[in-house]
Amino acid sequence: SGQLTMGPKVAEFEAGLVEACEVEHAVVVSSGTAALHLAVLAVGIGPGHEVIVPAYTFPATANVVALTGARPVLVDIDPETMNVRPEAVADAVTERTRAVLVVHLFGRPARWEEIETAVPEGVELLEDAAGALGARRKGRACGGLGRLGCLSFHPRKIVTTGEGGAVTTNDEGLAESVKSTRHHGWRNADMPAPGLNYRLSDMLCAVGITQLRRLEALLEARERLAAAYGERLAGHVQVPSPDEGDRHGWQAFVVQLDRRDEALQALRDAGIEAQIGT
Repeated sequence: SGQLTMGPKVAEFEAGLVEACEVEHAVVVSSGTAALHLAVLAVGIGPGHEVIVPAYTFPATANVVALTGARPVLVDIDPETMNVRPEAVADAVTERTRAVLVVHLFGRPARWEEIETAVPEGVELLEDAAGALGARRKGRACGGLGRLGCLSFHPRKIVTTGEGGAVTTNDEGLAESVKSTRHHGWRNADMPAPGLNYRLSDMLCAVGITQLRRLEALLEARERLAAAYGERLAGHVQVPSPDEGDRHGWQAFVVQLDRRDEALQALRDAGIEAQIGT
């Protein structure tokens, strides 16, 4: 095409993500962290606000809130699902609460409708769906549940561009805000507000496009592996599983057990890659 950035492959990758997440708009950016940062900026989060985040998640979820000048409020998770407890979210809401960043940890869909009922009107629900591309909550695609969704294409994810991410939404105004802020604030040959350089190159989008076309096959392969692990490990450790009617994204297969460090060392000694679930 003659373009290395902001060219036709960017638009093609975004169109594929619109279809995968069943939304109207997708904006690709340089990382999942960039996606989270742009999402909280787009809904106006800043000093004086509070944003509820799970106490167990990758640090980027809370970091982007702190970088806006707002206060991340950490709330406990359900040890079975590893996702945020809806009742803990309800207890954490104050008059300063502006949003909840809901994480589908390791690709397991959070109990979205319970969280929706836990917060009052006016509190934004944003998705950290970094590891949940292809996952579904009661038939609905993760990345398309919240006012804004955030994806990651880090190497651990089912679709990877090496580094990369995306913001998804059904709100045209928010999509335009994210597009402008990712590109130095440019909008229609003007710069009405300052922005950042969170662009994703055409070359990296081309890498992602080919995988996105195979998303169903990639998910099925992970599901086969997860089923095999679950069958062999059941009764020995606590194994993960989705809620009835959900589809897990299987970014990782994270088990819970006693004598963790001994188990990790034994696996590594046997040449089996394993690490602490983060």
